[in-house]
Amino acid sequence: MTMAISLAAVAGFVDAHLFLHVTSVFVANMSGNMVRVGIEVGDGHWSTAAGSLAALIAFTSGVIAAIAHHDHQLRSGRRVRPDQLLIAEMLLTLALPLLLIFGHVEFAASPGWRHVGIIALGAFAMGIQASALRRVGEIAVATTYGTGTIVRIGEKAALALRQAERVGGSRRITTVTVLVAVLVSYIGGAALASVLGSAPALLFIPPVVLAVFATYVHFDTRFQMAFAQSRARLRARVSLDA
Repeated sequence: MTMAISLAAVAGFVDAHLFLHVTSVFVANMSGNMVRVGIEVGDGHWSTAAGSLAALIAFTSGVIAAIAHHDHQLRSGRRVRPDQLLIAEMLLTLALPLLLIFGHVEFAASPGWRHVGIIALGAFAMGIQASALRRVGEIAVATTYGTGTIVRIGEKAALALRQAERVGGSRRITTVTVLVAVLVSYIGGAALASVLGSAPALLFIPPVVLAVFATYVHFDTRFQMAFAQSRARLRARVSLDA
């Protein structure tokens, strides 16, 4: 749970910092970008729409890359390596402050090519994170966006109100607790980015957090076993559905 909470804080921090201090495009919150593409196209602001569209494409590409990595490991009979994905995300997020500092990139309401490149890089990193960790134990989580989490919290609350028997009450409470903690952490990361200000060097914080958890995942055998079992079950369900 600690890892999911920390990754959600990383996503919120990076998302808010780039939105506030680079250009008004989200790199983790893709629901917001879809709305912005529609609004900006409707208003004829093509460059702004292009920034949000680039983020959407890059985020999707990051998800594809992460899932392909997991699938390759499973098909090869090897253990999944979320630590490698976290290292990749770490390197990508490490590049963000370096590009901002040495490229002298300042905030622009209408993004130029440098802004779009930075946004695409950040969105690709967030896409990798979205699929690097998908569960806390048996509980599905999303560490890069909140809409799905809010829906699941509402669903669990509704089931509790009508005393549904699909899962035990304690399990439902645990699920809601984890989901709320992840959601609050995402918001907290965004709030921290807003409070700390615009210094690009602040973006060195997320790579440090990612490095810590990549190391933890690499050496913790219990996490590796649980993650491998989760991915194997998911792959079995997909095969049955096909």
